Amino acid sequence: MTDTKVEPGPRVAPVFAVSSNEVNVGTPNGAGVYLAPEGTAPPTDTIVAWPAAWNILGYTSADGPTVGQATTKQDFTAWQSMAPIRSVITARELTMHFVLWQLNELTLGLYFDCDQPVADVGGAISMDIVTAKSGHRYAVGLDTSDGGRAMRVIYQHATLSDAGDMPIQRGAVVPLECTLTALESGGKMATVMLGPDRTGG
Repeated sequence: MTDTKVEPGPRVAPVFAVSSNEVNVGTPNGAGVYLAPEGTAPPTDTIVAWPAAWNILGYTSADGPTVGQATTKQDFTAWQSMAPIRSVITARELTMHFVLWQLNELTLGLYFDCDQPVADVGGAISMDIVTAKSGHRYAVGLDTSDGGRAMRVIYQHATLSDAGDMPIQRGAVVPLECTLTALESGGKMATVMLGPDRTGG
């Protein structure tokens, strides 16, 4: 018997078109926002559940999370030209911003950028904010879904880069406003997944 080698066919280029199926509304897929120790393995696709090491950060403000991106560029303008003939990206930043509404050892530890306190048997916590122990590193994940299609954005290496004020107002939720910045590791800053959600749509 002679083995027949099947040669792969030519790659078919995708055909892009106007499609409402590719318009996603930013609704949470389950809990929505997760935090884990730095480098924690994320889900492998948009269907599987988040591994146990990923902790749910709980309710956020109605505005939801924001993924931010900023770049710094250097333009090169030749003597013979009034406009740049080349532009080079010299720096890139990815952030994830959200306002947490639940107060517990996980959220307070993140907001104050300190060691996560341990709650006693009654659920009470006490935490010291120490100047020499800032710059904690985390993994953070965002999970959204609409119409059976999910998008996950994951920073496996991130640090708290900004925290907003905590206004204590009568009749208002106490907010914990946090911004985390992705850190480069092995040439990678983030992972973005787009695919079917767990419901199968």
